[in-house]
Amino acid sequence: MENFELEDAVKEVMDGILPKKSRKIYEAQYDTFVKWCCQRKLENVNEDVLLKSKTLSSSTLWAHYSMLKTMLNVKRNIDVSKFYKLSAFLKRKSEGYKPKNPKVLTLDQIDKFLLEVPDKDFLMIKVALIFGVAGACRGKELHQLTISDVTDMDHALLVNVRNTKNNVDRNFIINNSNKNGIDLIEVCRKYMALRKPETTHSKFFVRYEKSQCTVQAIGKNTFGKIPQKSGRIPKFAKFNIIYWTLLSQNLGITVS
Repeated sequence: MENFELEDAVKEVMDGILPKKSRKIYEAQYDTFVKWCCQRKLENVNEDVLLKSKTLSSSTLWAHYSMLKTMLNVKRNIDVSKFYKLSAFLKRKSEGYKPKNPKVLTLDQIDKFLLEVPDKDFLMIKVALIFGVAGACRGKELHQLTISDVTDMDHALLVNVRNTKNNVDRNFIINNSNKNGIDLIEVCRKYMALRKPETTHSKFFVRYEKSQCTVQAIGKNTFGKIPQKSGRIPKFAKFNIIYWTLLSQNLGITVS
């Protein structure tokens, strides 16, 4: 009985400590570490064990350390922050590390994409671009949008974003303040009008092929592959959805 009560207590603590949307990642990191220890028949976790556990690249070192520190604290009551040799090792490992500076599209390149790329094959991508920049949306947020989240107010589109990463709902407006005269609202309306009446789900973004929408919802991983599809056009090969959020003000779309 006591073991069950202890397990319930641990679960309750974890529910309060671990980020809800990242819990699986934390648990996977901990499970990987536990398996590594089992393979080497290491029963006690100490500073030396952690120092030998694995060699990580500088880009992921601190993220993995942070997750493992939290899980060891919750699961085994081990305070890794007191392992000073480990902290020194992590700092030394990160010395001289410089993250890669990704290439970002300019305002003119985005406008060029919206104006010159044919709607026949890229209308959905254009709408995803407009939404992504206007609302600083992540791919998962675009995937979760439903038709009830988008309201046509004649002069603008009002978009509600729910279930965000920081658990705070937000909204944004798409209007036609683009300096190059691109009718952003009509681009979106054209896509919305092609939605098939027999579509049984409420997802806003559906697949688009040869000037027609299908009834199939677009998966969250598909948004991450959009740059690959856009890259088929040589002059837009550097197109990258990750940096839409950095261009929200420059595109001339109002964010509420």
